[in-house]
Amino acid sequence: MSAQSSRTPSRARKTAPRKAPAVGPKPAAKGAGKGGGGRGGGASGAAAAERVLWSQRAWAMLAGLAVLRLALNALGLIPVHFDEAQYWAYGREMAAGHYSKPPLVGWLILASTSVLGDTAFGLRFFAPLAHLAVGAGVFLTARRLFDARCGFWAALLYSAAPGVSISAGLMTTDPVMMAGWVLALYALVRAMEVQPGPKSAEPWGWWALVGAGVGLGMLAKYTAVALPLGLLGYVLFSRETPLGPSRRRGAGLAAGVAALVLSPNIVWNAMHGFVTVAHLGENAEVGRGGLAHPGELAEFLGAQFGVIGPVAFLAVLAALVTLPFDPARRGDWRERLLAWSAAPLLAAMCVQAFLSQANANWAAPAYVGGSILAARWLLARPWGELAGKVQAGVGIVAVVAVLLLGGVYDLWARDLPRFADPYKKMRNGGPFCEAALSAMEGEGAQVLLSNDRRRLSECLFEGGMGFRDVAVWDPDGVPSNHFEFRSRLQPGDDRLMLLAVESEAQGQEIADRFAWAVPVGSGRFATHADRSVTYVLWAVEGFEGY
Repeated sequence: MSAQSSRTPSRARKTAPRKAPAVGPKPAAKGAGKGGGGRGGGASGAAAAERVLWSQRAWAMLAGLAVLRLALNALGLIPVHFDEAQYWAYGREMAAGHYSKPPLVGWLILASTSVLGDTAFGLRFFAPLAHLAVGAGVFLTARRLFDARCGFWAALLYSAAPGVSISAGLMTTDPVMMAGWVLALYALVRAMEVQPGPKSAEPWGWWALVGAGVGLGMLAKYTAVALPLGLLGYVLFSRETPLGPSRRRGAGLAAGVAALVLSPNIVWNAMHGFVTVAHLGENAEVGRGGLAHPGELAEFLGAQFGVIGPVAFLAVLAALVTLPFDPARRGDWRERLLAWSAAPLLAAMCVQAFLSQANANWAAPAYVGGSILAARWLLARPWGELAGKVQAGVGIVAVVAVLLLGGVYDLWARDLPRFADPYKKMRNGGPFCEAALSAMEGEGAQVLLSNDRRRLSECLFEGGMGFRDVAVWDPDGVPSNHFEFRSRLQPGDDRLMLLAVESEAQGQEIADRFAWAVPVGSGRFATHADRSVTYVLWAVEGFEGY
């Protein structure tokens, strides 16, 4: 090439109009992030083979765990939790919203039980599959950002976590919400890989998928809003230059799609006075018993060792804490993006725990991006793979211990102490509902009445009933759960009811408010060797008011 021709690009660069820089990666060489190795035949072939090997390991591990978890759920060793029973009832209601939760989990339960029947296995069918989707999304995202080896270990750190294994045996909102979360994160990575220019258009499809993931996540649990908030922090604080016009339109498309997906629930809330928003504010309980609760914070942090596993949690913390002090990592948009997807939610839950209290699972979505950060941090150290194997071993031991204990207690709970039962809170419903539903049928009652929404939830599932078939005693008239919102006992209700409570005093107090009331049974059943529960049953009719 002549000297004149070599200077031509320089002059062209000086005269070309300057574009607004986009937040995200610089254009990568072909094969970057996918295990490619350039044009060198041997190096490229070895890298491709390694990528295939780690990918095969990841898919085999994820598929094996999913099949194993489905098989364990089919054994029916775990009693149905009252929250699961309530989600089952949500599905039968087929509403676009509920007092405390959005509707997606209920819809999924309706779909699975319509095919598999109203059994514990049918109810929980999508739980292992949702965790499979999260693990797959973690692997694909890590492989895209770094390489297949990192993807495998990130997926293992997540999928082998004790909390994930336990969660796969229960149908809750978290795994479904996190599946939407990881979909949005992966789609965002794909969108950010493309630098719009004369030869490449803005990846509108990936931006739309970002919005779909956020919308679906929020349709399962509102905690998913933490992801776009964290990404906003990434945009505002990770770069000195503004978001380019094309990127702004892509983000706007994502926001529009998310709003569209969530719109049924938004409309439902608007029609019901935004009761769910009010409930979320009440749930925070900031200021309860003072403004400082260091013990609650310590308990929350300690619980994270069980949620994601000790190795993974320590690695997540190490990766986040050291990132600002490592110039190479701090300058890597990939690590910053993952940090902003994880750190804000984890920090917010720590603050919540310190100011009031926080459930252990409230920070779980932080470990979607956190697992990738942890794997990246561990693999930069010679003992990283060993640490990953320890994480898997701890997870296996923990879940086997829980399942073995659960199986033993399923057979001999009445002969064993309550403290060691991992499912101690889930053993009241069966005997209580058996007595209540049997008496309800014998008396010809139309409605089951109780002052305990947990027992009502369990009886809904056991009896195949809906919210119209139950009533909850609610003297203050201020809803604090979906039963009080949907099935409050109203003055003037003259249907024949079966009142079921757990103490004679409660039964007498409620029965006195009816025009006609007759005791029809009482008893006591043992849940464990050192605990028993009383039940009292009345046939009542003609409610005269609170």
